[in-house]
Amino acid sequence: MSIRNFWKILSGTFLIVGASTLSAQSQAQMFSRPGVIGDSLSQGFYGATVEEKTQNWAYPVLVSKQAGSNVSYNVLKGPYLNFEDVLKGDCGVFCIAASIIGGNGSTVGLPTHAGITGADYTTVLQTSGQCENINATTWAKQWYWETWYWYTYRWIQVPDCQSPDKFHQFGLRSSGTQIQVMQAVKPSFLFGTAAANHVLCTALSTSTDCLDQARFLRDIRSTMSKMAAIGSIKGGVLFTVPNVTSIAFLENYNDPQGRVNYSGLKAFFRSSVSDPSQVLDKNEVATITNFLTSINNEVKAQAVAMGFALADLKVLFDDLKENGRLIKSPSGYSPGYAKANWPLPGQPGIFGLDGVHPNMYGHSVFANELIKAINSKYGYSIPQVSEYTAWYYDSLNRNPVDLKKFLTDTLFGQFISWVIGIFV
Repeated sequence: MSIRNFWKILSGTFLIVGASTLSAQSQAQMFSRPGVIGDSLSQGFYGATVEEKTQNWAYPVLVSKQAGSNVSYNVLKGPYLNFEDVLKGDCGVFCIAASIIGGNGSTVGLPTHAGITGADYTTVLQTSGQCENINATTWAKQWYWETWYWYTYRWIQVPDCQSPDKFHQFGLRSSGTQIQVMQAVKPSFLFGTAAANHVLCTALSTSTDCLDQARFLRDIRSTMSKMAAIGSIKGGVLFTVPNVTSIAFLENYNDPQGRVNYSGLKAFFRSSVSDPSQVLDKNEVATITNFLTSINNEVKAQAVAMGFALADLKVLFDDLKENGRLIKSPSGYSPGYAKANWPLPGQPGIFGLDGVHPNMYGHSVFANELIKAINSKYGYSIPQVSEYTAWYYDSLNRNPVDLKKFLTDTLFGQFISWVIGIFV
């Protein structure tokens, strides 16, 4: 071997070692201070509530831990109910009352995780733990002496601070809006998606009235612009929004009388449709599909502009809907393929009992897709969450609850259906 070739090989070895070291250092630097904006998926909403055991399974918490880091957040104990605990008898009268009232289990002065249930890019910018809209104003009288003998008034604009919902109150407290929290945190890595509620509202309300493309584009671009201006962010991850018309919350309904605008997709808890507003017909589904495409195109564009990783969760969800996802232990045992529904006897599922949000196992699947995207983008080797372990310790998957049967066959269930119908 010539001296020249020897040095080439030796130099190549140093480069490989150096690249490996640089990658490890880069991952440590990247996740030295992760920050989170987002919605219920990021906060850990599960079974109609947020509490410590659900927050521990939210994707920013799982991914950060797998990357050797962590995020801090205000721990919630409600508001509202964990349906699973109630139906399995693990939450009695006093537990139900405490959950409905809600509150904090513990708090931090400045959370690095600011994701809040119900949030979108508009509320990321304007809703704090104390004000529904920090930019809102109203007109008020200002009294003054116009002359030494004439006391009169003029109309002036003053802040109009209306109380936000309880998730924002308990989740953000006095730390500001989500964007203000990130400006104070100065994160090194950003979990930055808050797009789902811009379109999920159509499924929950069975209406397209809530769609507002101009607002979405304005506010996601403003959010990302403000994030870029922080200067500390080295990387991040965004994800596309799954097909909201395919979630377990909705099911097909054919009107017995053959009326076209009474047929389509209805909320699972409704036994029938008494008004066209209670169903998404095929024209409304087409409108939602087109809007979803525009949202996801913008999310992809923002990921490129920010230099972020992108997880295409729409593709993942479409595959889950069509083919399911195999659950398998290291020893080879498998309970089967999980589908895009809540768990039923003999059929694992990724949804919680609300039919909208992931269960414990579903959160692990979600987190792993983000880990794959981050590893691919930045060349890391962040280990994945054990999906089998998540399934094994997911009491909803191990001991399923047939919620539809419960809502139909029991008086308490019928009462819950009535309550849900009022609030939805």
